[in-house]
Parts: sequence; C-alpha cells; structure tokens
Amino acid sequence: MNYVALYRKFRPNTFSDMSGQDVIVKTLLNAVKTNKIGHAYVFSGPRGTGKTSLAKIFAKAVNCENLIDGNPCNKCDSCINANSNSPSDIIEIDGASNNGVEEIRDLRDKVKYLPNIGKYKVYIIDEVHMLTTGAFNALLKTLEEPPSHVLFILATTEVHKIPATILSRCQRFDFKNIDLNNIIERLEYVSKEENINITKEAIKTIAINAEGGMRDALSLLDQAVSFTSDKIEEKDINDLVGSVSKKDLVNLLSLINNANVVKSLELINSFISEGKEEERLLKDLINTLRDLLLNMVGYSNEEVFAELKRNISISKIYHYLEILIDTLNNMRFSIQKQIYLEIAIIQMIEHEDVKQIDLSTNLIELRSEVEKLKQGNFVKTKQVDIKKKELVNVENITNVLHEANIDDKEYVENIIQTKTNVKPHLEMVLHLLKNSKVVASSINSVIITNDNLTICNDLMQRENNSFILEILNLDAKKYDSVYVILDSDWEIVRKRYVDLLKSGQKRPSLNNYDFKIYEEIIKNDEIKKDSKVYNLAKEYFGEEIVKIKE
Repeated sequence: MNYVALYRKFRPNTFSDMSGQDVIVKTLLNAVKTNKIGHAYVFSGPRGTGKTSLAKIFAKAVNCENLIDGNPCNKCDSCINANSNSPSDIIEIDGASNNGVEEIRDLRDKVKYLPNIGKYKVYIIDEVHMLTTGAFNALLKTLEEPPSHVLFILATTEVHKIPATILSRCQRFDFKNIDLNNIIERLEYVSKEENINITKEAIKTIAINAEGGMRDALSLLDQAVSFTSDKIEEKDINDLVGSVSKKDLVNLLSLINNANVVKSLELINSFISEGKEEERLLKDLINTLRDLLLNMVGYSNEEVFAELKRNISISKIYHYLEILIDTLNNMRFSIQKQIYLEIAIIQMIEHEDVKQIDLSTNLIELRSEVEKLKQGNFVKTKQVDIKKKELVNVENITNVLHEANIDDKEYVENIIQTKTNVKPHLEMVLHLLKNSKVVASSINSVIITNDNLTICNDLMQRENNSFILEILNLDAKKYDSVYVILDSDWEIVRKRYVDLLKSGQKRPSLNNYDFKIYEEIIKNDEIKKDSKVYNLAKEYFGEEIVKIKE
C-alpha cells in the first residue's frame, strides 16, 4: 500500500476532530443541529488552517442520515460516499485551474441536477480568488438564487480579491492561525498514534516553525521522520528548516552584549557556513529578543535566558530590535545579504546609542552600590550625601484631580487598550500600560496606577515616561505629563481629596505624601577615588559634579 502523508492521514473527519477555529466550528455545528443551512459560505484565512477540511466535514454533516450531536456519523451511505475517493454529492473544484467563464457556465448548467444520495449537492471551490472577472460574473446569478438542493463553499487565502458582489451573497468565516498549544497537542497525538520517537523540544520547534499552519506542522513532522531513523531531536528540526537553536542564539546575544565583535562575527559566519540563511538568522534573533523581553518582565520564564537577562537592559534590547528590524527590511532588496547581517552585528556592538545605553545601565549599578554603602556593606571613608528627587508629588496628583473628567479618562483608556502596532521601542511600555489602570485624566495630564512599585518606578523614569507620552500622543499631540503610582497610594490620596471636597473645599489642598517614586542623584561622595562607585559616578555625571572632600 502506498504511503499516505500525515496531513492526509490525520485530516479531521468530524467537527470534534478540528484543532483551533473553535468559533467557526461551533457556528457551523449549531447550523447543522438547527437545520439552518445557508446556501453559500466563504472560508478565508492562511494556508493550512483547516478551510478545506472543515468544508468537507460540513458537506458530510448536511447530508448525514444519522447525526451524532451534530457530527457526521461516517457510517451511513451518504457519509461513506463522501469519504470515498470520488464522492458524487461533494464536488471539489480547483479555482486556480478551472478559472474561466466556460468552466463556471458548465457548473451553472449542472447545479440543476439533484444529488444522488444526500439532501444537498455541495460545491467546494478552492482558491476561488483565482477566478477571472468573467467567471465571477457567470457565477453571480447562480450564487444569488441557487436551487434549494445546492450549497456553495468558497475557500480562499486572499479574500480581498473576491468581488464584493460575491461576498455579500455569502456567509463569511475568517480562519485564523492555529494556536501554538493546539499544534503541539495535535503533533503529540499524531506522534503517539504513529509511534514516532520525538522529544518535546523538537515538537515545540516544529510548532513554532509551522507559523500557525497545521498542515505545515504535519508536513514538517513527516519530513523529520524521513530525515532520521533514530529519536528526533530539536537539532534535527533546526537542520531541516535552516534555523539556529535558541541556545546558540542566546550565546550570540551574550557575545554581542559583552561587545565581543570578533567572536560574534565568527559565530555568525559559522552559522552561514552550515547553510543557514541570513534572513532566517535575523528573524530568529528578533524572535529570541522578543522572548527575552517577555522573560524580563515576568510574562514567561525560560531557563535558557537565566544568565543573559541578568546582564542586559531592556533599553538595549529595544535598540537591538530597531537595528535588526531595519536590517531585515533593507536586506530584502539586496543580494549581499551577509554584508547586511555583519554590519548589523557591528552596529549592535559599536553604535553610539548602545554606548549611551550601557552608561545608563552603569547608573543602575551605581545606585545598587550606593544602596549597599548606605546599608554598611562596604567600607567608606565618610557619609555619602544622596539627594532624592521626587518624580511624583501630591501637588501633581491634585492638579490632575482638579481638572479630571470621565470623558478624558475613557479617551486615554481607549488609546491604550486599542493600540496594537507601535514601534519596537514602545512595545514593552505598551504591554505594561495594558496591565495597569487609568484612574484619572485631565485635558493634558494622566494618572495611571499599578500594584507593583518596581513597575511604577520604571515607568516614571525619564525615558520610559517619555515613551508613555509618545504612545498617548501617537494620534494627536495632547498630553504633556503622566504620573504612575501604586494602587494603594491612589486610594489613600483620592479618599483624602474626596473628603475635603465633601467638607466644602472647592480646590482641596493635601498635605505632603511620599509616593516612593523617585530617582537618586549623587551630589557628592566621600568614597575612595579608586572605588568602583566613584568611577561609575564620575563616568556618568562628570568630574565637575562628583567631588572628593579632603
């Protein structure tokens, strides 16, 4: 018996077998149960997401004589006929090769004939967007008023190419890329059924490379089975698709972060000599940086990033992403792709902005050292003079409350929750904003709260605060200040303000309140000149500010 590809062998036979597309499956299942069958449907979406499979299941279900909770029984005469190699009541037409007026006219002449076994004759036209304008016009009248025994299902990956006159006469279902976990679950099931020896890491790598397509995932698994007769490992999948393992990519990022130009370029060239494509390397680096960001904000936790995330700043990751994304866009128009990749690596290490980011990171280290000095963990010659600069004070909050109104608050909430496509350097700040709460807004100032003091402090630092304003002013410049404070502090200050309003004060004035949101500025220190703290402070602030008292 001839070998059957996995994606064909494990094609779903009932609604219950479908992976992903839960909303569409539920809608069609209920249509079958209640016998509310339309005359024409459009299934649109990316390749390998189940359009044709679901069309065949739906075609079986509408003709099945013994439905099982809306699912086709696969045992009655109609289902057996539908599952045969040449079903009589389900006619599949390839729109790419049968796209002329004559083919559609022939179809139009045949729709008047009754089905052989079931109640409906179902026409599944795949890649329907490939039909010519004349063919669409020939189909239009039949699609508008077909015989009662005819059902049309039009499948396409490019729905925008279908005329509006056709779409308006159909029920449209937009298929989405299948969720990563659904693909992993299906691959595990197929591997178990086929006795395929494969690691969990390899399955996850297949699922990631399938990019939301179940057919692509099963085809890649099929390819991996042929590639090795032993246990399928993550490395085997990376070799097949031409990608680099996450461990190697993290190693490359560590070299870049440590400003090791020579070893970084040597590693890149070793990848290319192994047959890895430059564009694929860039995409893998971008995805790895994205995963690193999610780990750094606590959204996920992968052991492979444990060391790197302790030694790299979020600002530097943003800058790396800008360089890589710009390089990827420019590389598409060049045949010298390796040169673009090498230049990008050098930019990530030697760019002036990266040096400035490193200096800012040193400031964070300086603050940590100063805190240790304050706690007596280091020997110091004299007391360190530290001035705290408040980033939020009670006057800032009351000024917003004086002018706050519900319309401005809802406007800001809508900006944050509906904004999706932003520049890479704004993505993480936007993510943090979506997990915070807008509590008050005036015409030009906003108060936001979060239950995490570290996040509040980070968002109030100069750079991140400017990023928030950039997000809020993307559509129209309006806001010039935003304050991020703890939920608990907001409740206390708000209650005091409301109580004073109730007592008769028209513009309440509150006593001082410590929001614990500030930055530390080293005014002068008495630490030995050869100490790490002194050197970092001098590098950041300059010798004219950092003085040593004799």
